[in-house]
Amino acid sequence: MKIIKLCLILALLLLLRKLVWCLRWLWCYYRGRELPENISFLPHQSGNVFDGHIRNPDDEEE
Repeated sequence: MKIIKLCLILALLLLLRKLVWCLRWLWCYYRGRELPENISFLPHQSGNVFDGHIRNPDDEEE
C-alpha cells in the first residue's frame, strides 16, 4: 500500500510541475515576453513535441 501512495504522490508532483510551467508559459505568451523552455511530463524527456502546437503570430499574418 505504501508503494501505491508513493507512486501517486510522485505522479501528483509531476503534474503540479507541468501545471506551473503551463501557467508560466501562458503568462509570458499573453504578455509578449520570451517563452520559457519547453518541458515534458517526465523530467528526462525532450519538450520539443510542444513546439508543433504553438501558434506563431508571424504565420497568422500571412
